[in-house]
Amino acid sequence: MNAAFHVHPVDLAIVALYVVFVVWLGFHFARRHESAEDYFLAGRQMTWPLIGFSLVASNISSTTLVGLAGDAYSTGISVFNYEWMAAVVLVFFATFFLPFYLRSRVYTMPEF
Repeated sequence: MNAAFHVHPVDLAIVALYVVFVVWLGFHFARRHESAEDYFLAGRQMTWPLIGFSLVASNISSTTLVGLAGDAYSTGISVFNYEWMAAVVLVFFATFFLPFYLRSRVYTMPEF
Protein backbone atom coordinates (compact mmCIF):
# COMPACT_ATOMS: atom_id res chain seq x y z
CA MET A 1 0.00 0.00 0.00
CA ASN A 2 1.64 3.15 -1.24
CA ALA A 3 -1.39 5.39 -1.03
CA ALA A 4 -0.60 8.85 0.25
CA PHE A 5 -2.52 10.17 3.19
CA HIS A 6 -4.61 13.12 2.07
CA VAL A 7 -7.05 15.16 4.12
CA HIS A 8 -9.48 17.33 2.23
CA PRO A 9 -9.55 21.03 3.25
CA VAL A 10 -13.24 20.71 4.13
CA ASP A 11 -12.37 17.98 6.64
CA LEU A 12 -9.67 20.17 8.16
CA ALA A 13 -12.10 23.08 8.40
CA ILE A 14 -14.66 20.91 10.20
CA VAL A 15 -12.06 19.71 12.70
CA ALA A 16 -10.77 23.26 13.23
CA LEU A 17 -14.30 24.59 13.81
CA TYR A 18 -14.95 21.78 16.27
CA VAL A 19 -11.77 22.56 18.23
CA VAL A 20 -12.57 26.28 18.31
CA PHE A 21 -16.11 25.53 19.49
CA VAL A 22 -14.93 23.19 22.27
CA VAL A 23 -12.35 25.73 23.49
CA TRP A 24 -14.96 28.51 23.42
CA LEU A 25 -17.43 26.30 25.30
CA GLY A 26 -14.80 25.55 27.95
CA PHE A 27 -14.00 29.22 28.50
CA HIS A 28 -17.68 30.15 28.48
CA PHE A 29 -18.61 27.70 31.24
CA ALA A 30 -15.38 28.20 33.19
CA ARG A 31 -16.37 31.83 33.83
CA ARG A 32 -19.50 30.65 35.65
CA HIS A 33 -17.54 28.82 38.34
CA GLU A 34 -15.83 30.50 41.23
CA SER A 35 -13.58 27.68 42.43
CA ALA A 36 -12.10 24.39 41.29
CA GLU A 37 -14.53 22.55 43.55
CA ASP A 38 -17.41 24.42 41.95
CA TYR A 39 -16.15 23.45 38.49
CA PHE A 40 -15.28 19.79 39.10
CA LEU A 41 -18.19 18.95 41.40
CA ALA A 42 -20.86 21.15 39.79
CA GLY A 43 -21.21 23.05 43.04
CA ARG A 44 -22.18 19.77 44.74
CA GLN A 45 -25.63 20.18 43.16
CA MET A 46 -25.75 17.03 41.00
CA THR A 47 -28.50 14.50 41.66
CA TRP A 48 -27.85 10.80 42.03
CA PRO A 49 -29.11 9.82 38.52
CA LEU A 50 -26.62 12.20 36.89
CA ILE A 51 -23.81 10.89 39.06
CA GLY A 52 -24.81 7.31 38.21
CA PHE A 53 -24.88 8.00 34.48
CA SER A 54 -21.48 9.68 34.77
CA LEU A 55 -20.08 6.65 36.58
CA VAL A 56 -21.40 4.26 33.94
CA ALA A 57 -20.08 6.45 31.11
CA SER A 58 -16.67 6.60 32.79
CA ASN A 59 -16.50 2.82 33.05
CA ILE A 60 -17.41 2.15 29.41
CA SER A 61 -14.39 2.16 27.15
CA SER A 62 -12.88 0.30 24.24
CA THR A 63 -11.79 -2.34 26.76
CA THR A 64 -15.39 -2.94 27.69
CA LEU A 65 -16.85 -2.88 24.21
CA VAL A 66 -14.13 -4.60 22.21
CA GLY A 67 -11.70 -6.19 24.64
CA LEU A 68 -14.18 -8.09 26.77
CA ALA A 69 -16.08 -9.28 23.70
CA GLY A 70 -12.84 -10.56 22.17
CA ASP A 71 -11.84 -12.18 25.43
CA ALA A 72 -15.24 -13.86 25.68
CA TYR A 73 -14.77 -15.23 22.18
CA SER A 74 -11.37 -16.69 23.01
CA THR A 75 -11.88 -17.81 26.63
CA GLY A 76 -15.62 -18.13 27.08
CA ILE A 77 -18.49 -16.10 28.40
CA SER A 78 -17.25 -16.33 31.99
CA VAL A 79 -15.18 -13.20 31.37
CA PHE A 80 -18.36 -11.19 31.83
CA ASN A 81 -18.28 -12.06 35.52
CA TYR A 82 -15.73 -9.24 35.57
CA GLU A 83 -18.54 -6.76 34.89
CA TRP A 84 -20.93 -8.33 37.40
CA MET A 85 -18.25 -8.25 40.09
CA ALA A 86 -17.52 -4.60 39.28
CA ALA A 87 -21.19 -3.77 39.91
CA VAL A 88 -21.12 -5.60 43.26
CA VAL A 89 -17.91 -3.85 44.29
CA LEU A 90 -19.29 -0.43 43.31
CA VAL A 91 -22.37 -0.99 45.47
CA PHE A 92 -20.19 -2.23 48.35
CA PHE A 93 -17.90 0.80 48.20
CA ALA A 94 -20.82 3.20 47.83
CA THR A 95 -22.46 1.69 50.90
CA PHE A 96 -19.47 1.40 53.23
CA PHE A 97 -16.72 3.76 52.05
CA LEU A 98 -18.45 6.62 50.26
CA PRO A 99 -20.06 8.14 53.39
CA PHE A 100 -16.61 8.47 54.97
CA TYR A 101 -15.20 10.26 51.94
CA LEU A 102 -18.23 12.54 51.65
CA ARG A 103 -17.87 13.58 55.30
CA SER A 104 -14.19 14.44 54.73
CA ARG A 105 -15.19 16.92 51.94
CA VAL A 106 -12.40 15.86 49.57
CA TYR A 107 -12.90 15.34 45.87
CA THR A 108 -9.66 13.70 44.75
CA MET A 109 -7.78 10.82 46.31
CA PRO A 110 -4.42 12.68 46.36
CA GLU A 111 -6.14 15.44 48.32
CA PHE A 112 -7.20 12.92 50.96
